[in-house]
Amino acid sequence: MRRKWTFSKLLLLLESAVVLYTTYEGFALAQLAVGYGYLGTLPWVAATVSAAWGAYGASAGFYYNKAKAENTTGGIVFEAACGRQARSGQDCDGWEENG
Repeated sequence: MRRKWTFSKLLLLLESAVVLYTTYEGFALAQLAVGYGYLGTLPWVAATVSAAWGAYGASAGFYYNKAKAENTTGGIVFEAACGRQARSGQDCDGWEENG
């Protein structure tokens, strides 16, 4: 049976392609600039590539966190986590109850 691609997985795959393309074009642009004898610095290329990878890192982190939560056997529900705090004298938001 074939598994259906989830929207978040498709977004991560497309973002991977965009980041790799941005990186490739950034290096190609830097090579072109050096090839034509540009003697200045290229921080704008480094910033563009770094920003793309930074955004990808954040997206991948959130995607894997989501996947971990979805693939936990039995999972953890809000009420189960809240029950432990309620027994220790705190409500579910972490604030101590006054009385």
